[in-house]
Amino acid sequence: MRTLRLIVILSLIGLNASIGIARVVSSPDGKVQADLYTNDAGRLCLRLVRGSTPILDESPLGITVNGTDFGNGVQITSIEHEAIQETYPWRGVHAVAVNNCNSAVASVSHSASKLQYTVELRVFNDGIGYRHVIPGTEERTVQGESSSWNVVAGSQVWFHSKTGNYEGYYTRQKPEQIPAGTVMAFPIVVELADGTLAAFTEAGLLAYSGMTLKASGTTLLSAVFEDDAEGWKETGEFRTPWRVTMTGPDLNSLVNSDIVHNLCPPPDATMFPQGFSTPWIRSGRALWNWWSDSSLDQAQQKEWVDKTAELGFEFYLVDAGWEKAWELPEKNKWAALKELCEYAKGKNVGIHVWKHWSGIEKQEQREEFFRLCAEAGAVGIKIDFMDSESRQRIRFYTQTLIDAAEYKLMINFHGANKPTGEPRTYPNEMTREGILGLEYNKWSDIPPSHYATVPFTRYLAGHGDFTPCTFTPEKLKGTTAALQLASTIVFTSPLMHWADHWRFYVGSPVVEVIKQIPTVWDETLVLPGSKLGELAAFARRSGDKWFIGILNGGGKTQYNLILAFLPKPQYDAILVSDVAGKSAEMAVDRIVLDKGAPRAINLEAGGGFVAILTPKP
Repeated sequence: MRTLRLIVILSLIGLNASIGIARVVSSPDGKVQADLYTNDAGRLCLRLVRGSTPILDESPLGITVNGTDFGNGVQITSIEHEAIQETYPWRGVHAVAVNNCNSAVASVSHSASKLQYTVELRVFNDGIGYRHVIPGTEERTVQGESSSWNVVAGSQVWFHSKTGNYEGYYTRQKPEQIPAGTVMAFPIVVELADGTLAAFTEAGLLAYSGMTLKASGTTLLSAVFEDDAEGWKETGEFRTPWRVTMTGPDLNSLVNSDIVHNLCPPPDATMFPQGFSTPWIRSGRALWNWWSDSSLDQAQQKEWVDKTAELGFEFYLVDAGWEKAWELPEKNKWAALKELCEYAKGKNVGIHVWKHWSGIEKQEQREEFFRLCAEAGAVGIKIDFMDSESRQRIRFYTQTLIDAAEYKLMINFHGANKPTGEPRTYPNEMTREGILGLEYNKWSDIPPSHYATVPFTRYLAGHGDFTPCTFTPEKLKGTTAALQLASTIVFTSPLMHWADHWRFYVGSPVVEVIKQIPTVWDETLVLPGSKLGELAAFARRSGDKWFIGILNGGGKTQYNLILAFLPKPQYDAILVSDVAGKSAEMAVDRIVLDKGAPRAINLEAGGGFVAILTPKP
C-alpha cells in the first residue's frame, strides 16, 4: 500500500461567507469540480460538474437533530484541504483499488444554535462523496437529512422501489415524471442528456440508518429513512455515511469505480492481520441444493460435497432447515455438522451453513451459534431475512461481522440491504444478496433485460449474490444456457453460489469451462456496444487469461467482438455460443484467435456468449 497526504488549511473567515461564496474542490485530474457553498437563503448546497457537463444542479445538504435542521441558516467559516493517494488490495472487479482524491473539510457554523460542525468532501476523478460530522457528548435524536440530489434536466434515471430487501426490477424514467413520494433504492443510475452517466448511493453504512431517496415530482430526489421514520438515537460525536455521486463518460468508468469502498475505513489489523490475505478468508465457488431440490438428507449432502470437489469448487452451502432436520435421537445437529465438515475437509471443501437472523439477534445467541459452528468445522454462515436497514439492524450487520471474525467465520448476508463498501473494513463479508436473483425463476420469470441491467446498476454498489446459472430447460425462462453461463463471469460475487443441480454441470459439454471460471478478477473491461438494459459485454482478466461474458437482454442480434484490448497477438480460445432455436443447448468451439481480428457473435433473444482466452507461448 502506498499513501501520500498533503494538508493545507485555508481560513475563510472574513471572506463574507454569508453571501454564498462557492468553495470549489476539484478532482486530481481537474475534470470533476464540486462547489460547496451557502446560497442566498443560507442553505448549505452542492453543485457538481464533470468537464463541461453539469452532473448536479443546486442540491441541498443538511442534517436534522433534535428538531433543528443544521443545513439551514449556516456559514462556512474555514476549510482544510487534503490530497489522498493510496492503493490497496481489493476483491471483485479488480485486484488493486486506487484511492486518489482531493479532500476538503469544511467548518460550518449554524447561526441560531451556534453549533460548529464539519462537512467532509472528497472529490475523485470519477465522482464525489460527502458526510456530516456532528460533535457532542450527549444522546440526541436524528430525524433525517436534507441531503438531496438535484438531477440535471433532460436526464433519465434507473431505479427500483423494493427498499425492504432490495430485490427489485429497475425501471427507467425522467425524474420529474416519477410520482411524488415514490421511494427509490440505491444505487440509482442517471443517463445524462449528453450520453454520459452518473450514479447515486451511500458508502460506509456501518453505524447509522440506511438512506433511500424519495421523488418530489421535480428533478429533486431527497433523502428518506424509511426504517427509522420517527428518528433514531445517536450518542456523542457521530458521522453520517458518505453520500456518493459517481460519474463518468461510459459504463466502464462506473463499473470500475472504487469510490464506495475508498470511503470506508481499512480493516482492523487486530481482527484481520493480513487484510484480504488473512488465511481463513477465501474467495471461491459454492454448490448448494436449495434452488434445485432442497433435500437435507445427510447422505445426499455428502454426495453434493463429492460433486463440489469434482468441479474444483471450494465450498458447499447447507441451506435452510438443516438445524431441525438434523436434530435426531441418535445424533444431534452439531455432531451431524461436524461429521459433514470433516468429510468435506478431506476433499478440500469448506462448509457454510444457513441461519435466520432472528435466532442470533442477541449477542449471546450469536456468540454461542458462531462458537458451535466453528467447533464443528464450518467456515462460513449465510444469514437471512434481515429485510431492513434501520439503525438497529445496521448495528446487527456490523456487530455480526465483528463477532464472526472472532471465530474466523466468513459471512454471506441474504434478505439484505445494498452493500456500501463493508468488505473494505470487514473482509469476512464475502457477498450479500440485496438483489433480485435467480431464486425468482423458481416462482416467476426474470426477463432477459434484468440480466443486462444489474451489472450497471445494483453491482455499482458492490458484490451481489445473484446465485447464477441454471441449465434446467424449464427454468431458463426466456434466456439461453449460454447467457446463464456468461452471468457467472459478468456478475461480481467473491463467494459465488451456483444455483442448479450438480448433474447439469458435471454432465455438461461446458464442464471444463465451468471449472476455470474464478470469482475475483485482476482487471475488468466493459466492452464497446454495452448498453444499460440491453446488452452487457465484459472482458475480465485472471492472471494471463481473459474471460469474456456477454448477456443479451433484448432480441436476436449480432455482436461484433473487438479484441484490441488483448496484450498478446494470439490466444487459444474456448468459445461457448447460443444454438439457434435451441435455448438449452450450447455450441463449444476451440480455435486460435488473433488480437486484430474482430469476431461476429450471433446472439439469440435472451442469449449469451462466453470465451476463455489463453495467450499462446
